Amino acid sequence: MSLAASPESEAGECEPFDDDCLDRQNSSIDDSSASKPFFSFLDRPQGSLSYGLNEMATAMDEFFAEERVFYDKTGSYVRLTADMVFDEVGDTRYIGDVKVKMRLPRTEEKLKLTFESDPEEQRDDLDRTLEDSPSEAARERAYYGGIQATLGDEKEWRFKPSIGVKFDKPIDIYLRLRMDRNYKTGNWLFRPSQTFYTFKEKGFGSDTKFVLDYGITDDILFRSSSFVRYTDENDYYEPSQVFSLLHSLSPRRGMAYQIGVYGITEPGWHATDYLAQIRYRQNIHSDYLFMELLPRVLYQRENDFDAEQSVTLRLEMIFE
Repeated sequence: MSLAASPESEAGECEPFDDDCLDRQNSSIDDSSASKPFFSFLDRPQGSLSYGLNEMATAMDEFFAEERVFYDKTGSYVRLTADMVFDEVGDTRYIGDVKVKMRLPRTEEKLKLTFESDPEEQRDDLDRTLEDSPSEAARERAYYGGIQATLGDEKEWRFKPSIGVKFDKPIDIYLRLRMDRNYKTGNWLFRPSQTFYTFKEKGFGSDTKFVLDYGITDDILFRSSSFVRYTDENDYYEPSQVFSLLHSLSPRRGMAYQIGVYGITEPGWHATDYLAQIRYRQNIHSDYLFMELLPRVLYQRENDFDAEQSVTLRLEMIFE
């Protein structure tokens, strides 16, 4: 390979006092500027924001401890959550949650042991608050243990088959397959996922989810989450739509503003619940202890859509 300067590089550097060369460069700059649209000054920040959208969405999910982040982690982790819920009539409820994943050695991060108090076909955190509403307070939580594999690459479709046991009465065995992928179009990040699962006792189920992310600024992310669930047990579809604004206040504090509508298709398509909440989340100690304050308003069809207000205080510990 020759290290001699090319004609282009020679033309790009002018010798001192070479007026002809300087005139050629200035002429080139003027022509380039004249051809640019008026709003071309926005190209650089737009390109930077577009380029970092995937990283921004991932950072938001990690801070707000979204279920998808833990599902996708390649390493081991333990997540413990304790909720204290205060409702408008003065009642207090306590809700706990545990998730554990242990990466098996010598499997190239392809296999993990899992243990959790909720199935991973859980939709998202806003759905969890809906299921923990007063009408579901008496629901006993079951525990699930199993083995999960990871196949594929982040740039293509990823497949995550798993097999496990639901520790309940009676004990149930399940198989599950999740498929997901990321697509980027302009400033939009599109993340479809499909999950199929079957339980020996309860039968087949399917979760379909489409998440659209849009970076408004470097600190604010808009998200649209569309979801449809079908199970043999219910024999109808359960659609939902959630809109969120995720706002990073600082590296240790964040806010999420969320509204959602939930429905079923039996006997026809209709809404069963409306929910609005604000999540204030703060890292209160080291990198593993978090506190959240979640005021919310729930409107349920079974209660004639009367407003039901509550506040949740959440402590969460995450060890990785």
